[in-house]
Amino acid sequence: MALKDLTDHSLLKKCRQDDQSAYEILFERYFRRLFNFTLHYIKDPVIAEELVMDLMLMLWKKRHQIELRGDLLPYLFGAMRNTVISHVRKRAIVTTSLEVIHNEFTGLARSADYDLYSREAEGIYQQKLNKLSPQRRLVFEMSRFENKSYAEIAGQLNLSLNTVRNHMTASLQYFREHLGKYIDATLTVMLLFLMKR
Repeated sequence: MALKDLTDHSLLKKCRQDDQSAYEILFERYFRRLFNFTLHYIKDPVIAEELVMDLMLMLWKKRHQIELRGDLLPYLFGAMRNTVISHVRKRAIVTTSLEVIHNEFTGLARSADYDLYSREAEGIYQQKLNKLSPQRRLVFEMSRFENKSYAEIAGQLNLSLNTVRNHMTASLQYFREHLGKYIDATLTVMLLFLMKR
């Protein structure tokens, strides 16, 4: 029986044996459905794609711990729903924080402190960006600064869609892991703002 014809439970069993091909079948089987579900609530295709990528990466990372009592699809949709709720809550916090920052700087328009924080945040971000491999950095910049879809990036760079997704997932994880060590909460919010420009 071909790998693509196996049940979710059989594919998960193979994933637990570190069979990446089985994982890729599950990825292709559910990515689009999860993306459409997420996009319905998030409305931003880039963010929706990232959230689904994070969830699917979690499926691979936790493949040895996941024990399903039922089918995989309800499990994934439940996890995706929780991810969407968490994202919306965090977004509300970030939005509030940006408003607080804006109010703090009202009347101090472009003060020395503001310029210092901006330069510091930009410098840290640029330093970390420069540490990405050349191809990973190019993929990240095309996605973030040129607003290109993963499919467009894959076409322009002659890469597979999975390779582009893997580069973006790795880059985002890298930024999450390394930026928090260097900046406080206020700068983190400002840095997230800079990264989304």
